[in-house]
Amino acid sequence: MKTIPTLIMAAILLIMSVSDGAPHPREVVQASEILAKIEMGEPVSYDNLIVEGDLNLSKIGLDIVPELRTSLGAGLGTPTGSEIESPKLVEGAKLIESPISITNSEIRGNVYFENITFRNSVNFAGTNIGGNASFAEAKFENHAAFLYTRFGGNASFKAARFNGSAYFSGDQFRGRADFEEAQFGNLAGFSYAKFGEDADFKGAKFRDEACFGGAQFSDDADFEGTEFSGYAYFGRAQFNGRSHLKEARFTDIANFYNAHLGDRT
Repeated sequence: MKTIPTLIMAAILLIMSVSDGAPHPREVVQASEILAKIEMGEPVSYDNLIVEGDLNLSKIGLDIVPELRTSLGAGLGTPTGSEIESPKLVEGAKLIESPISITNSEIRGNVYFENITFRNSVNFAGTNIGGNASFAEAKFENHAAFLYTRFGGNASFKAARFNGSAYFSGDQFRGRADFEEAQFGNLAGFSYAKFGEDADFKGAKFRDEACFGGAQFSDDADFEGTEFSGYAYFGRAQFNGRSHLKEARFTDIANFYNAHLGDRT
């Protein structure tokens, strides 16, 4: 049986790196202070604090990363109605160069990091996000650590791209968790994550190892059209609603040892 020691060891090291286990008084920081650091390109590194207000990146000015996309259109000299692919430089995502680390903290507001390219690591390990959190269409070029993060509202990673390892192990999603069409290019860890409401992984792509060992899905979990190109581990996972696992595609080994699959329709 194939194991995933690299994923587990990396998760343990990340947890150890963000907390020494000793209690400390919590400093209160305004969200505007953190946003100002991001806007100026400064590293953001906080541990064991309270953030007051919304972390909304739409309120600050950031550079835009242009993207080269292909579009279909009528070509010069081609018959009427025929189409060719023509590359076009379009406005892409906003760029953040700063590494961001807000660990073992409490964010008393919403988090809006939509359509952002993160050049460096992102770390929210052990943090409680009280409001909604949206990383929709974000691109993580380095690792993304959300270990034991608690999402009090809805959490959206819809169409997000993870080029580095993505860690969601031990997370608590109290609202809806949306990973529809997300792309995971490296290790993806959701071991022992708890999904309180619907979990949507419809059309997501896992190109490397994916670990859902011990995960708990209290409501429906949608894996319709989800692609697992690497080893997929669902050992001891609990599905209490519909999962649509029959409509997922597994290219490599899929391990469901002692999993409770519920209704797989």
